[in-house]
Amino acid sequence: MSYGRPRELHNAVCAECGKECQVPFKPDQSRPVYCRECYAKKRPARSNRY
Repeated sequence: MSYGRPRELHNAVCAECGKECQVPFKPDQSRPVYCRECYAKKRPARSNRY
């Protein structure tokens, strides 16, 4: 939570499409980073609970 402060963004390269993007965490080599579009494609569909 940023508590009113601007969120610090870090530059990264998407592991799927290779596009440069910014993420709110410091990326490391142990896990892939995805841009917003690729992350949305990989994310499982949300089920409607109601």
